[in-house]
Parts: sequence; C-alpha cells; structure tokens
Amino acid sequence: MIRTAEVFILLILLTMLGCGKATISTETDQVEITEDINPYADPPGYTGDPFKDFPVVTGLSVPGETHDEREFEILSGTHFTVQITAATSQETAERLAESVSADIMLPVFLDHIGVYWESRVGAFPARGDGVDYSHVLVGLGFPGAWVPTREAWP
Repeated sequence: MIRTAEVFILLILLTMLGCGKATISTETDQVEITEDINPYADPPGYTGDPFKDFPVVTGLSVPGETHDEREFEILSGTHFTVQITAATSQETAERLAESVSADIMLPVFLDHIGVYWESRVGAFPARGDGVDYSHVLVGLGFPGAWVPTREAWP
C-alpha cells in the first residue's frame, strides 16, 4: 500500500522532470515546446503588450520621502562649492556653518538633500578655485572638505 507521503514525493519528482518544458494550448491548436524556457522572458508565442491596460507612469512618490531644499544662490547656473560636512541634523549643520562663517568671508550654504544637511562654502566658477580654497577649510579643522558641483535652483 502506497502512503500519502510517497505519492507526494513521486509527484514532486515527476514535476521536476518536466521543468523547462511547456505546452501552450489555444482553442484550436496545442503546441509542445521542448527547449528550456527562460522564466524571466515572455512566454513562448506571446506577442502582446504586457502593460497595455496600465496607466502611463509620469512620476513616482515614495512614502516618507524627503525633498531637496537648497538656499538661494548668489550666482546663477552651475558652479562649484566646498562641502565641509553632511550632517543628519539641521541643528548640527547650522552650528558648523556658523562656526566656519565666523572665520571666513565667503557665503555659507545649507543644502537639505535627502536625509542630509550639507554645509557648503563659497561659489566658485572653476573647480580649481574651489580646490584651492578647500585647503583653507582643511586648516580650519574640516579635513573632509571636498568640491562638488552645485546647481542653482530657481
């Protein structure tokens, strides 16, 4: 007498032997495909548009998503600046910006990008100018100062 567990194992083995093969049935025809099937591709013989009845996606909104805020620009267009820190707290970034602005004559910006508050100094027309000035900020105690591109927002 065959037990239920043996039948179950037999069915699994028979199913595994048939993996990679398919039979496509329509109302009028039945086609057997004997080559391996790519599970990530469209089914064999499928020619339709899988997104036919879906609306067009024109934007994406993520729950809890933070937006980017950048301070008013002195220069228009794209320019370079020296970033001295990226803090997760606005208060920390403001304190660092205040401490550095007491020692320099250039404007200090706070940019809120993602989850970070980035403290940035100056607006330089060329990357080399920003790199030259980053050495001043390293001397003031900001060893991680680096020069990113900063685009002006309207």
